[in-house]
This record gives sequence, structure tokens and C-alpha cells, in this order.
Amino acid sequence: MRYNFVFFLELLHPFVEHFAKSLTLKCLPKAGVKLMRLIMFCLVASLAASTARAEILFHDRAFADAVVDYNLISGYNDPTSALGRNDWTADMVGVNQWGSEIGTSLGNGGYLTMEFVDNEVGGSGDSDKDLWVFEIGGIPEELQIEISIDGSSWLDVGVADRASATVDYGVGVDIDQYFTVGNGYDTSTRFRYVRVSDTGNNSYNMFNKAGADIDAVAAIYPLSNQTTSVPEPATLLLLLFGLALLPRRRCR
Repeated sequence: MRYNFVFFLELLHPFVEHFAKSLTLKCLPKAGVKLMRLIMFCLVASLAASTARAEILFHDRAFADAVVDYNLISGYNDPTSALGRNDWTADMVGVNQWGSEIGTSLGNGGYLTMEFVDNEVGGSGDSDKDLWVFEIGGIPEELQIEISIDGSSWLDVGVADRASATVDYGVGVDIDQYFTVGNGYDTSTRFRYVRVSDTGNNSYNMFNKAGADIDAVAAIYPLSNQTTSVPEPATLLLLLFGLALLPRRRCR
């Protein structure tokens, strides 16, 4: 699900304001009321800002955690640079070229297989994008994307060609459209592995950065595989909303 960050904060502002008044009415001096309002607003802002990327809400656990297998081009072949959050920025061009610690180049026909350790990839049940690959640079490049439950049997979820560089230089994939009765996959299926491969149809040159360049891979709808759960931002905001509706209690 996509959210506009500014609209998100504007929508929550009345609830934050009401909650602050409910907690501080006749209990704190005026300066305390202002401080409480500031704290509540910062809390909401941090919850949203810490996970917002290109108007898509990414959880902290949404990114691939481990490298399983790879075949990468020499020079930019550190597969671990594609783990964790995306860190390439649009100013890393020209004299400020990105280095091998930022991302990796697949090369002609190269591939990278990653595992989600503390979460898994799942479908949304609709036409929304479920998996996001952060590419590097402004040139659209083809990627063959596959997902797997066990790292052995793979489901091909198509070729992703980023035709637009307006969304954090990445490309999204809707995996639900590939679920069929025949292959047995549905929205309850959890995938732990993702393999991205260069199709061989991209630009290749004498430099070490050739073919598709990968910054990060993230699950838009991450599913926790842990026995204990951590409250998600939406859950915390729902709690805040409920507290804001509680009746005010006068201090004696």
C-alpha cells in the first residue's frame, strides 16, 4: 500500500493534538502541554519517515538479509553490498561515482540469490507490487526475477524493466499474478529466497559496472517468520488513535 508522507502527517495531526490535550489537561503547565504535543508529533513523524521510501512503506525488516549464491562481474562483485536498506543516491554520478560498497553489478548473464532471514516475501492479494528491486542509475535495465520457498524450486515472476526513474530508481513486481492452482502458490505462501538475473539484453561495456546494478531488494508486504512479533508502525498508530479517543481525566 502506498502512502503520501505529507498527507499522512496531516491526517494524523488532529489525533495527535487531541491525545496531547487529553493527557495534559489541567495536569501540566502550558509549557508541558506544548512539549507533549511536540513529542507526540515527533513520534508519529519518526514512525512514518523511518519506513517511507518513494511513497511506499518499507518496514525495517523488509530487506534481504543474506547472500546464498551469485555470479557477478569482476570489480563490483561484493554481493553483500546489495543487502539491507538501499543507500544509492542520485548524486553518486560523475566524479562522485558509487563504489562497490553501495551496490553490485550483475554483468552479462550474471545473477544474485538472496535470502530473507527475519521475514519472508508474500503476495498482497491484489495487483499491487509485492517485491521491490532498487536499481542503480537512471538507465532502465532488464531483470529476470524468481522467488522460492526453499531455494531449490523457483517461481519465475517475469522480467522487470524499469521504464521510469521516478520512484527511487527501482522496479516493483506483482507476484500474485503468477499464483495458479497448478503451481499451488497463493497469498498464504511465504517465500524466503529471491534471485535476480541479468537477461543479457542490457548495456555492456569495458567498465566494471555493466548490466543491471543492484542496490537492494525489499518485500513490500514482509511476513514475519519469528515466534515473537514486533509492532508495526501502522499498529502503533492505531494504538495512538485509540488512546486519543479515551475520555479526559481531570487531575485532583
